[in-house]
Amino acid sequence: MCIRVHTADDLPDIVVWDPDEVSVLVARGAHLLDVVRELRALLTIDLGAPEGTGTALLCFCGEHVDLPASILSRALTAEAC
Repeated sequence: MCIRVHTADDLPDIVVWDPDEVSVLVARGAHLLDVVRELRALLTIDLGAPEGTGTALLCFCGEHVDLPASILSRALTAEAC
């Protein structure tokens, strides 16, 4: 089962692992670069996923981990300003 990423409010950290749901919760409104950095650390260090190249994030099974559209669209909107 591949890891899914969801946004959530009121998290104690930018990225929180939920083993019961095999998902990662990402703080709504967090900066994209912070999310990628924290998520990469969680995936590779804590969960033993392979290291992706560039900004690619990989699941422990080797598949790409997709970020929610809300995180990506917020980053694109901020870049355009």
